[in-house]
Amino acid sequence: MRQRRTVDDEFSSSSTPQRNGAAASTSTSSPRRQFQNFDLWAASLCLLVCLVLQLELLGYKLFISDNGDDSPAHGVESVLSGGGKEKLMMAVSSDKQQQQKDQPKPPFQVHDKEKEAHKIPIPNKQPTPVKQPTPDQESLLSYEPTKRIKKSRLKRAIGESYKNSFFWKVFEPEKIAPPNSSDGLPPEIAYVTTLTKCGGHRGSIDGAAVLLHSIRRNSYGWIPMQSQSSSSSVDFDSSLWPKYGGKGGKYRYKAYVIVDPQASPTIKDKHGDCARFMQSIGWTVLHRPPLVPLFEIPTAEASSGQSSASFDELVKAGYIGVQRPKTGDTARRPGEHPNKLRMLMYNDGCCGDTELLKLHTYGLVGHELAVHLDFDSLILRPMDDLFDVMLGKQKDDKVVESLSIAKLPQSKPVDFSRPIDAAFTRDYNSVKSPSPKSPVGYQGGFLIVRPSLTVLERYRKILQRGEFSLNPRKGWGNKHGGFYGDATFQGIVPYYYGDVAPPGEHNELELDRCIYNQMADNPRKSTHKFPRATPLDPQVMGYSDKNKCRDGRKDCRDTDCQRTHPKDSITTHFTFCNKPWDCSSGLPGTVALDTCLGLLSEWYGVRRELEDWWLLPRNEAGEATNDVSFSQRSFYWNQRTIDRVQQKRQGSLQPDVYKGYCDGIGESGYRNMMGPDGLKK
Repeated sequence: MRQRRTVDDEFSSSSTPQRNGAAASTSTSSPRRQFQNFDLWAASLCLLVCLVLQLELLGYKLFISDNGDDSPAHGVESVLSGGGKEKLMMAVSSDKQQQQKDQPKPPFQVHDKEKEAHKIPIPNKQPTPVKQPTPDQESLLSYEPTKRIKKSRLKRAIGESYKNSFFWKVFEPEKIAPPNSSDGLPPEIAYVTTLTKCGGHRGSIDGAAVLLHSIRRNSYGWIPMQSQSSSSSVDFDSSLWPKYGGKGGKYRYKAYVIVDPQASPTIKDKHGDCARFMQSIGWTVLHRPPLVPLFEIPTAEASSGQSSASFDELVKAGYIGVQRPKTGDTARRPGEHPNKLRMLMYNDGCCGDTELLKLHTYGLVGHELAVHLDFDSLILRPMDDLFDVMLGKQKDDKVVESLSIAKLPQSKPVDFSRPIDAAFTRDYNSVKSPSPKSPVGYQGGFLIVRPSLTVLERYRKILQRGEFSLNPRKGWGNKHGGFYGDATFQGIVPYYYGDVAPPGEHNELELDRCIYNQMADNPRKSTHKFPRATPLDPQVMGYSDKNKCRDGRKDCRDTDCQRTHPKDSITTHFTFCNKPWDCSSGLPGTVALDTCLGLLSEWYGVRRELEDWWLLPRNEAGEATNDVSFSQRSFYWNQRTIDRVQQKRQGSLQPDVYKGYCDGIGESGYRNMMGPDGLKK
């Protein structure tokens, strides 16, 4: 293979014969002297070229420093070729970086008392949210699985859908025992959460345990912990327990977790550990199939062998979009890939199409009311007044007047003379272009409904029709979309209540999101790409508030949740404040810091009270005997476990907030909860 000749090659090829000749014939000295003269001339020329290059480089650097121009100097560029130009630019860049390092940084200044109260250092930028808003416009417009990476994603989605469907070929959903309706007992409220996967950081399972205890301590039958521990031989520090709630409530509770087959407790390996742990501490596990499979079940495999009634129902349901209209705004556009809508749902929000498992909350018809909450939620105080109003059991109008109701542009009037079918909060943080008429999704971590199989069946029909408008992405019914989670739960629920349900059939209530499902969010838009709390010093944080409310109003001070004190909220949802099991810093450098730290402190306080409750000796722990949770009670009884629990409380990070459960900010600083004896976590 012919090689490219270089300058060195030219010198070597021309000089080698002369050198060989000089070595062989010592009788002729004139050629040797001529070659030596040539060497001196070549070396002088090389030194001269190097000197010119050095002068050019020095002049270029001076030119850059004087003019601040990053463009290459023409003299240097004309001399250098190949990689020489890149090396020069790297040298200049390195020189500029060194100059920046040598310059002294201006000292950080705190301008007012509110900033001085913040103990945690203020970062220049806040971390990107785990749950990011809807992708950019380019990714919204099309999903055509033509590239290799998209083909593999489609193949994985189809495989997971098939695996989920065939799980139900031999498995039937659990039946729910009707609640005890003995005379004198209050109604039993169903509290529901969903488990779609088990793996990674186990802090979220601690969240399920803390959530359950927050439900328990604010429900009928709970004896305040101060009373339970007063006669105990165990010494507790009650100052580390929660400040709010914990005195019981008017309504009983039953806790359910709806699990996806890939997180089923029937799985013997670690993927089933989460559901088994939740079972052991009081959650009732419910397996529920999808209302409609994401992809069609293969006919040949579906017809082979015996199958359960649930599987036959899935085969009959077809797949999402099987009855999609052929014409109209929601019909599939020319050139749109047949799997585009299904892949959109598969990748939507935090959990894809498995978010639709939350719809099975409507199926708990044995309960008058069902409340769906995410793992990262916490009940601070009882929701008794809200339950009274929803069930039509309020004693007078004062209860209604004291209820925290949203009064926003899209809030509907409520008829309090009849029961209420649904209570929710909206997720204004995901609105892309705020205006009074912009589509807004329901926040997916909080929903209270009156269970109904009729409503559940309507959702099945919605999924079969698949009337989700794409290109552009306008969402369900061509108007409920363009926000985070629009393709699944957060978009399909407002579509049902706004467009599908017969007019006047339902009575819905939008709640004040600073009181219920409190996320400490900023009601105004930010110059940052994602929603952010109001910065104390915009120059330090790198962003600022815009003079624009997310709900389209001119004045939104009445929904400034980032400044709402925890004592005024009833439930909270750890989204903007970040997760407690990540030892969140609570948004330092913003006005939300005090609110977030107050809410985080309550979560750690509930965990502390739960562990102390489990530490009570068996004959000293108690609840009212008619509370079903008494029979599900878990205990720490092994001395080794008790010692480990105490060791878990030795964290050094701000004990007044984190109660000893954190060594530092971030998930690596979190100290996991010990499971009750008899369970290996």
